[in-house]
Amino acid sequence: MRHPLRVLMLASALMLAPACASLKLGQSEITSPMQAAHTLDQRAYALLHAYAAVIEEATDIVRDPSAPAAFKRVLGQAERAATPAAETLQIAVTAYVRARADFEASASGGQTSLERAALALTVAAQRLSEATAAAQAPVSELEDLVRARRA
Repeated sequence: MRHPLRVLMLASALMLAPACASLKLGQSEITSPMQAAHTLDQRAYALLHAYAAVIEEATDIVRDPSAPAAFKRVLGQAERAATPAAETLQIAVTAYVRARADFEASASGGQTSLERAALALTVAAQRLSEATAAAQAPVSELEDLVRARRA
């Protein structure tokens, strides 16, 4: 696998399809994927998808010889802040999905296994919520820079 992060982003985008399906295209109201997401994991996948799209755009800008060197440096700094946050978010969403699956599987089991799974799911949900909140600002900053350059 040459680009594991891109593979993860593509998988995230595919899992985000339910949130994207709620976009009201062709109508006056258009909702962003983050706004359309209803669950914690959908919001995380929406943010990861936004990160992946922005990284692709940023790569194009960096390769553009007409882009100012100072802008490329600022873009690089924003990317260095966003990438670790996105990687942490990917780890957190994976742990959350596993904990949720364990919880659902243990629902028919004994009380002890259900309690353990519920605790694990609660911890994973909290960590995912924190990772999503931590990733929003650096990903948004990177997105704003790319959008400013493309405008």
